[in-house]
Amino acid sequence: IGKSKSTVSKYESGEIAIDIATLYDIASALNTSMVILTDYQENKKADVEQSRIWQADQLYMYHQSGEITYSSFMRLRKDEANNKTIATLYYKVDNLDNFQDCDCIYQGYMSHHENILNFNLQNCMYNSESVLINFFVPIRKTATISGLISGLEDITLRPSSHKVVLSKTPLSDDEQKELLKLSKDVIKRLRDERVFRVDD
Repeated sequence: IGKSKSTVSKYESGEIAIDIATLYDIASALNTSMVILTDYQENKKADVEQSRIWQADQLYMYHQSGEITYSSFMRLRKDEANNKTIATLYYKVDNLDNFQDCDCIYQGYMSHHENILNFNLQNCMYNSESVLINFFVPIRKTATISGLISGLEDITLRPSSHKVVLSKTPLSDDEQKELLKLSKDVIKRLRDERVFRVDD
């Protein structure tokens, strides 16, 4: 990265802060995204079971394409200066313990309004792509909610939507399969009304 050993040592000890240009150089040298380098959160011991889903620090998201179920990991952190919640989505993760190894990283904001939870996220590699994820949040506390993710398909780049399940904790394969099922009502509504609306 073109810095002296003493400067690198000061970065490591926190004696001096890393500027954006240097952070970009480090990300390039490591062949990774700046988002991964800056997505730090303190290890808080919040009571995950008692919190509302939008109050969690991390969430797990699942969706299906054909017969394949994909897992994604989301980090949330409060941006106190703007009074917003920043969301970083690690999309299509093979191993949740190594979520940085994913197909794509999206970053943006989460907003919560009464029973509506929205994520408006931008692809960190390709600014031309963004995704919108919407959920209806029931009044009762729940560990999982269902919603829709809308964006562009990976290969064809055609607009598409998928049912997604958001969870405060990782789900088993059986739980994923059960929660991602499309009910007969959803399929009928899609056929009759041309509306893809997800029910609980």
